[in-house]
Amino acid sequence: MAAGATCTVLPLATASYSTGWVSVERHELELPQWDANGFKVALLADLHTNSPREVIHASHALELAIAEKPDLIALPGDFVNWGDTPHLNFVRQALEPLHEAKCPVVATLGNHDYDCRNISGIIEAVSSSSAKVLRNGAIEVRGVTVAGVDDAIAHRHKPQFLADASFSKSLLTLFHEPDFVDTLPTNVSLQLSGHSHGGQICLPNGRPLHTPRGAWKYYAGYYPEAKVPLYVTRGIGTVGPRMRLFCRPEVSILTLRSA
Repeated sequence: MAAGATCTVLPLATASYSTGWVSVERHELELPQWDANGFKVALLADLHTNSPREVIHASHALELAIAEKPDLIALPGDFVNWGDTPHLNFVRQALEPLHEAKCPVVATLGNHDYDCRNISGIIEAVSSSSAKVLRNGAIEVRGVTVAGVDDAIAHRHKPQFLADASFSKSLLTLFHEPDFVDTLPTNVSLQLSGHSHGGQICLPNGRPLHTPRGAWKYYAGYYPEAKVPLYVTRGIGTVGPRMRLFCRPEVSILTLRSA
């Protein structure tokens, strides 16, 4: 009985501890359509700042990202699960480190943001930091076009705007759900996504037991073989049980180079 209890308790304790054990993962990606050699992106998704503890973890992750001195911080959605005043204040508190960022910060919205039914409040809370919320729009950052596609599960995405011939060759696109990469035009250099949480609860080899709709095909890491190159981060927060097993939260530091 004692052995059985140990086999049950230890994985649960590990899964609980791992929710705050952030991994900073650095990758160099060679992109076929890219001419801003060395452009560095810090990618953080799925903050899910639903409690004071989660605010602390999200703020810490942002501090780790800022310390990497990126050219851009990208936040592709799912900031919170409820749209009432206390939870919007959690979002504001979590994003406070962004006031110290020396680079542009771009955000898009995710399915949980829309599920809150207070999208204007969430946009205001995110924008109270230095973040620019893009909803089917784009900005220019140091010769790179940074675009944000609105959420697909909420049926707000309009990826056709990405075909604009005036955009630069280096076209970076934030889009919350990775599986919708197939809807993008092929002039996109790289899609940045979250949504999957990497599966959140995984086998020891990192294979998820479950991923949500919109992340059934692509759930973690780099997929150069997708319709356009795609990177999916495991994200920072959690949904459901506050646990991660064999799936640490991830701050992704991506240095982008031309192939």
